Amino acid sequence: MCSSMAGSGIPYAVEMALSSIVEELDFCGTSKPPVWLLGGSCGLLLHGVQLSALPRDIDLYCDLEDTPLLHQALQRFTVSRPEEDFSGGCYSLRGLYYLGEVKVELVGGFRIGISPYQYTVDIGMLHRYAPVHHEEGIGRVALMPLAHELLFNLLRGREDRCLAIAGLIRGELAAHLPLLYQLIQENQLEAGLQSRLEELLGISSSIQI
Repeated sequence: MCSSMAGSGIPYAVEMALSSIVEELDFCGTSKPPVWLLGGSCGLLLHGVQLSALPRDIDLYCDLEDTPLLHQALQRFTVSRPEEDFSGGCYSLRGLYYLGEVKVELVGGFRIGISPYQYTVDIGMLHRYAPVHHEEGIGRVALMPLAHELLFNLLRGREDRCLAIAGLIRGELAAHLPLLYQLIQENQLEAGLQSRLEELLGISSSIQI
């Protein structure tokens, strides 16, 4: 894979693949277009999160009902069509694609259910809070919100990413706390995660997350 860097900070080959995806998934003019968000290391890098390693692949997230139409748009790149995946204590409808040397995963209806916690990803809801990134050479991309990324990586035990994401959130707490609180409350995660989140975000226990 070409290692030269694009303006986004993403390796050139990955950026070119992402640009092609944005073009393929342009449903402009469709009455009810499918919703997808960019997550994983590419999404974090576009947020400005400092990563220990550069992105090598692309992760696209959607709700179950939007998976078939998004798969259809990416069909010519298909390695394996979306199938149920239960690995790592998680569930999703996962499809695999390759654009050149770049691996792309389409993840529909993701939920992480590692006992005693369960977090269900609702892309339709998260899309309302998703920052839209415009990058020359890529186009318009909606990113998974940082509040989601913090919870997601905390539940996956990715301490390095949690620290980096929390550092960025601390700079704009008021912008991120409402969604973070909503996700915690809707998924009943208060008891297990609140103290760790308070520590990560440097806030007092007297402030309700």
